[in-house]
Amino acid sequence: MVKHLIVAILVAVVILTECLLAYLLIPSRSDLEAWAKAQASQGHAASDAGHGDAHAQDQGHGGHGSHGEQGKSGHDGHEGDKEIEVDLGKYNIMVHQPTANMTLRINFHLIGTVREEDHHEFEELFGKHQHRLRDLAIFEVRSSQMEDLTDPGLGLLKRRILAKSNELFGKPLLRSVVFSDFSFLEQ
Repeated sequence: MVKHLIVAILVAVVILTECLLAYLLIPSRSDLEAWAKAQASQGHAASDAGHGDAHAQDQGHGGHGSHGEQGKSGHDGHEGDKEIEVDLGKYNIMVHQPTANMTLRINFHLIGTVREEDHHEFEELFGKHQHRLRDLAIFEVRSSQMEDLTDPGLGLLKRRILAKSNELFGKPLLRSVVFSDFSFLEQ
């Protein structure tokens, strides 16, 4: 009987130790988001290092196009980090899910934000790749799970579209993507 009690205590101590280590070593969601933002900022800083401040200021202050621009302060509040909203298109997607025997109609308007100094370069790359960008956005929506579509912030879907878009452009030009007028209904 004493052997069983000692074994049970040892097992409990091992399990509690593992739980404590997991709690201390696995970062929280907010820590991961802060780390990802820091990595993205470092990526932007590294890509701008060769351009110089004068070049970054000369570029991007013109070009008030039809893409719904909105100047706003960047994440760290520097004057050079103003962001502009760019129109990435309106989408009407039908998704058939044979396992659930249902069809979804998903409608949204996709908006992206780019730094003001990257606006001209973004417009050039967007013009070259807009159909592939549209295809990857449709693919990401169609491959999403129902839980992703019902998430109030659509966080996973936004991150996937943002990552794939920047991969398509070859550099992290898009800072964020926003869903405007997002709706879906089951038919």
